[in-house]
Amino acid sequence: MSLSLLVGGTRGTFAEDSAREVARVLDQAFGSESDWEGTPPHRFGETLASGWAEFQARAAAELGWENVPNIAAISGDCRGVYLPASVRAVSLPLDAGGSLRCAGLHGLRRELEELAERWGVPRDDDGLRMLLSSYVDPDDGPVADCPEVLTYALIALAANEAVRRDCPLWLVGNGDEDSIT
Repeated sequence: MSLSLLVGGTRGTFAEDSAREVARVLDQAFGSESDWEGTPPHRFGETLASGWAEFQARAAAELGWENVPNIAAISGDCRGVYLPASVRAVSLPLDAGGSLRCAGLHGLRRELEELAERWGVPRDDDGLRMLLSSYVDPDDGPVADCPEVLTYALIALAANEAVRRDCPLWLVGNGDEDSIT
């Protein structure tokens, strides 16, 4: 299974009915202080669920599970969102079945910055794009040596944009295909 990384509101990220439900659940849990619905989504690519799990494991090995609560909050087998609000990891049930895992975007950014410092990798958009392109073979695609570094670069690039736009960063698995537009 792969995970799509998207920055924006629920409309355009999910099919119409799913978008309304997700926005309603977020409003009930956190208040309507943010634009959960309206901001058009921007896709930042995909990572395999196994790549996300490897990234989480390496982050935890480097910093300790207790120091990566936002990175650890969303597993590769569920729908998740990093919200531009002060949020502790929580799972919200959805009427259509399943749940929405939520964590804090700003906490995620702090954890990514700590990893960047430890791993000696960039945090800025240009450096992240260069990092992504350096791990892609023109003939064979992504180089398998460091999947966790590629995942770091994708999530960090998306997190930077989510902070600039003050909107959610979504991780949506292909198991949610019926609810993604």
